[in-house]
Amino acid sequence: MDEELRNPQDTREFMAMWNTVTADHLTHKLAGVLPQLFQRVADGPPIAETDAAALSPVLIRAFQVAASPEGGVHAAVQFLAEYGSGTAS
Repeated sequence: MDEELRNPQDTREFMAMWNTVTADHLTHKLAGVLPQLFQRVADGPPIAETDAAALSPVLIRAFQVAASPEGGVHAAVQFLAEYGSGTAS
C-alpha cells in the first residue's frame, strides 16, 4: 500500500468508511454461509464459492434496502426482481 491511511475528516466520512467496512465484512461472511444454506434448502450439492461470492453483495444490498426507513421486505424483493431483470439502478 503506497497510500497512507488517514483519519476521516468528519462524521459523514467516518460513517461512509464504517459502512464500507461493515458491508465488506458481511459480504464475506454471507459468502461463507450461502453454500451450506443452499445445500440445506435445496437438498443437493452446495453452490460454488465463486457463485456465493458473486451473489453475496447483491443480497447484502437487498438487506440494506429492507433496513432503510423507506424499505422493508417488499422493497428488498422489488430490488432483487429489478436487479435480476437488469432494471435496478
